[in-house]
Amino acid sequence: MKAPLRPFEYMAWAKSVPRGARYDLTASGVADVFGVDDGPFAADEIADWNRDIDLHSLCRRTDGETATRELSESVARRYDLDPSCVTVTLAASAAIMHVLIALIRAGDHVVVERPTYEALRRAPEILGAVVSRLDRRFDDGWAVVPERLAQLLTPRTRAVILTNLHNPTGVATDSKALHAIAELASRVGAMILVDEVYLDHVWPSSDPIAMPAATVARNTLSWTSTTKAFGVSAIRAGWIVTPDADAARAVRAAADYLHVNPPVATARLGTRVLDHSEALLARARGIAEVGRQVIDAWIAGESRVAWIPPSAGLTGFVRLPSFMQDIPFAEHLRQRYDTQVVPGSMFEAPGFVRVSFGIDPALLKVGLESFSSALDDLTH
Repeated sequence: MKAPLRPFEYMAWAKSVPRGARYDLTASGVADVFGVDDGPFAADEIADWNRDIDLHSLCRRTDGETATRELSESVARRYDLDPSCVTVTLAASAAIMHVLIALIRAGDHVVVERPTYEALRRAPEILGAVVSRLDRRFDDGWAVVPERLAQLLTPRTRAVILTNLHNPTGVATDSKALHAIAELASRVGAMILVDEVYLDHVWPSSDPIAMPAATVARNTLSWTSTTKAFGVSAIRAGWIVTPDADAARAVRAAADYLHVNPPVATARLGTRVLDHSEALLARARGIAEVGRQVIDAWIAGESRVAWIPPSAGLTGFVRLPSFMQDIPFAEHLRQRYDTQVVPGSMFEAPGFVRVSFGIDPALLKVGLESFSSALDDLTH
């Protein structure tokens, strides 16, 4: 009997440990936009969301093709791509396996950044790929170093997997760096695969600090969803984009092995999200700005920790004092102060914790004060 599927350790932790903490500093996305008192939409705008959407329209199988096409066309306009370059998928979580089923075969060589989101390194292994790791280091500002990547590429390399904004640090990879990385990969016939679920915090904007991979180089493919920056996670709407026609055809074909067509409700509501994306993303940036002021002030006054300031978004990666273990620290912080952070070990980065600052600023301030109190406890 073959070995059983290895558990997704971070997701199991995320579903259980943070629940119930009074000061929960673990959320990686903005809170749900609906069902809150401070939502960005007036009553007449909510009515527009409901336009032509009812139980019957969401349950008619015959509407599925039209709903999927409409979302694909909306995504294509957003990226200035042809709709044939877009595949609708079920959020970013499903997109990871969706893309890999389309492009990776057993024995292929894949390079995956480290630290990173666990699924990005586990999924290629599940499919039988040979995985090498591209280290992103604190001393380099968590940047992708092209020279380090060049040493890992081989004629069997089929993909380089990155995140942008980087998860867990929030650091952006700008267009110049991404183009250089794609150029290196193109020399061995590899594609750059980028999880861009946090990139919506900075793009589109008047002066984006990073651009979608599909707008930077041809041998790229990326995915995102309505979950992290838009605040509409429950509909599980996501999309995959690539300017490479062969890759686009493979990704569309892979959908038939997964969901065939997404649920009508997912596609229709996903289109509504993009119709109202300006207001949704403005809300996310406003939340980030307020929280960032609080955590910046705390970092400035807490000499025992350090971070590379995240380029945008709602999370940062805080380095603990030397020799302090992140999991025991997080457990102590929770047990004594009812405050929860994400241990860096969940991202293969022991000695760090990921901290969300996208919550009510008063709660955030108390949570960070508790963080300092926990440091007092464990350094005396």
